[in-house]
Amino acid sequence: ADSDRLLKVGRSIQNLVALKENKMIASLESSLAPLVQECKLIMSGNVKVPKRRFGKTEIQMPILTLGCMRFQRKWGPSITKMNQVPTDCQDNLVRILRRAICDYGMNHIETARGYGCSELQLGAALRQLFESGVVKREDLIIQTKVAPFATAKEFRETLDRSLSLLQVDYVDLFAFHGMNMPHQYGWVFENGDAGNNMDVVKEYVAAGKIRHVGFSTHGPQDLIRRCIETDAFEYVNLHYHFCGSYTTTGIGPEKGNLGNLRLLNQKDMGVFVISPYDKGGKLYEPSNKLRSLILPDMEPMAFGSAWLWNHGELDGGKEPSKVHTIVCGAARPADLDQPAVAAYLQSTEESSQLAKVRSVLSRLETAAKEGHDGDTDWLETCYEGVPKSNTSKHTVEHNQIVWCYNVIKSYGLLQFAKDRYGSLEGNRSKWDDSLPTLEEKYKKVGLGGWGFVPGLSLVPGQDYSDDFEKVPEKNKEKVRKAEEFVLEYCAKRPAKKAKSNDEEKKDEGDGEKKKEEEETKEGEEPRIPFEWQTAYEMKPWADWPDRP
Repeated sequence: ADSDRLLKVGRSIQNLVALKENKMIASLESSLAPLVQECKLIMSGNVKVPKRRFGKTEIQMPILTLGCMRFQRKWGPSITKMNQVPTDCQDNLVRILRRAICDYGMNHIETARGYGCSELQLGAALRQLFESGVVKREDLIIQTKVAPFATAKEFRETLDRSLSLLQVDYVDLFAFHGMNMPHQYGWVFENGDAGNNMDVVKEYVAAGKIRHVGFSTHGPQDLIRRCIETDAFEYVNLHYHFCGSYTTTGIGPEKGNLGNLRLLNQKDMGVFVISPYDKGGKLYEPSNKLRSLILPDMEPMAFGSAWLWNHGELDGGKEPSKVHTIVCGAARPADLDQPAVAAYLQSTEESSQLAKVRSVLSRLETAAKEGHDGDTDWLETCYEGVPKSNTSKHTVEHNQIVWCYNVIKSYGLLQFAKDRYGSLEGNRSKWDDSLPTLEEKYKKVGLGGWGFVPGLSLVPGQDYSDDFEKVPEKNKEKVRKAEEFVLEYCAKRPAKKAKSNDEEKKDEGDGEKKKEEEETKEGEEPRIPFEWQTAYEMKPWADWPDRP
């Protein structure tokens, strides 16, 4: 753990030097200040994560949650017994739990049946900690999630499996995992003879096996609202970030999940924001531009956190819009350090943190205007009439593609945008237009996966004007150019064609290299400005589930 910390510190300092050399920060000393403060606080041993009331559940929830989707050995169903898990993988998991619970007071632990062998490994680790007296079951807030199923029978079997793997008699929080598509709403509430999934959950609540019920979602804004308005849930896990709302970005009157956040507050429901450091801008691997804009006030992960924790103050609307907790999916103990320090500062220096967030937001707003050549009208109206994949005639996720363009031009978030666009390309690679129905096409891609990562990438050269009938005339050409930009910078390039022996000899005979200004050739990436390049990578080694 100490070596991981040192490596992260080293990469951070190395990038600060590069930022200074490229004149992107004014002072190396002032930009070092957040890192120095973080290191001192970690070494003090005094860092504790504060708690907030989690809506009507009345749970005192830590404002930082331990997410359990990055420390298990494998995704998928291949590991079913602990003897298949390497000892060093499980030891790392136990160290993460100890760091979270004992060092930082993060007693909310969130996993899911869909996280491979996470529940299996977590259950074994918790049993070890309980039996050794490190922590008591009643001192933890344990949450798991199970996806809706087409029959109540399948859902019940899967829920039973979750509780069995976790080795607990009850879970404090249960969530339907991925209320992303209309048919899943039907399985939960309107499932006829096949049985409503919610009826099963009500049985478990009555039996004391589930204490509070919620849902998680990557779904469209209107479906999320529909679920909230059932009044069947006490909390929600959803996307909402300083740079957008992931799959709902640009959708609805508030251009994302702000309206849903306000509705949750109105109904006194718990608000749990998911993936603030990944889908919220890939803040563990930020661009040089974003880091330089956030410094010297704080680091990107600290800013993304503080923006959410202070959202009720920042929103400025008449309706409350408070966030209660956000999640850190830790793959190693050191991954918890910077978010935990940010949470501690939120409780000890709240007014100072709010002032720093406001200062950063001012610089981000200026950068967005400058990145779009002062076109503030575009920034305000760019999503008008732009469809999501569920309303696109070509099933293209236009809203996210425009989002990718905006975050690159505004904050230099190229790698983040490439990841987002890459997911759409993955769907495109499995898409089969010859299938007669949309449902069959979804199933070919993977119906469950489609709900979490919906939509297709662009087909180069295709005319999408029939998708833009509701886009204001003033924006149509701009939207087209934005999508061309994303194709140029985010799309995977075809592999270079192998040269024949004659071509190789000709190249050798040509002598001089071609000038840098020559246009990008097939298979080559476009040249990337320094400010769009990655500042640092805060993963010292490959996460366990990403290994072969």
